[in-house]
Amino acid sequence: MKLYHGSQNGDLKELKTNFKTARENEEGKVFLTDSYACAFMYGACSSRFYSYDKENDVLVIQEKAPNGLKKMYSGHGCFIYSVDVKNAEKYENHPIKNHVYIVKENVKLDNKERIEDCYQKLLELEKEKALKIVRWEDLSEEEQKRCKNNFINNFKPYMKIEKQKFPEEYKLLVSLYKELEVEDD
Repeated sequence: MKLYHGSQNGDLKELKTNFKTARENEEGKVFLTDSYACAFMYGACSSRFYSYDKENDVLVIQEKAPNGLKKMYSGHGCFIYSVDVKNAEKYENHPIKNHVYIVKENVKLDNKERIEDCYQKLLELEKEKALKIVRWEDLSEEEQKRCKNNFINNFKPYMKIEKQKFPEEYKLLVSLYKELEVEDD
């Protein structure tokens, strides 16, 4: 079975089972997906920006600010790895359980694809109907307000850490909403 793994790291040769999951605090799993779009979203560091439409079996990316997707993804790259795996098990404890698999041993990676511009790839995947984009301008005023408030409330507590450890992502988030800016200590 052909499965995928997305990453910002372009030097991966093998996925190791020493990763501890945050959900279950269990060791010994490698996570893969049969969905190229899902692997892409993880590789683009965007797993927190999508949801899953079970009825239509498609990832849904909702824009969180005006031109938010373009600001977040233009000019940023990622890597999609693919591998043929025979001993993968469906992982039912994931929101996208139809497309997530685990392997309980290290997995050597076969192929690597470099995505040069995540925004362009996002648009390609939308055109191919591999994912659905809900654009900011298609949201009602009430939905925009709720979306903005949720976004700010979810990120604000972590912005000092973002600024220290992930300065590029911090700049992107602040470019979406100035309210997320934090003072230096």
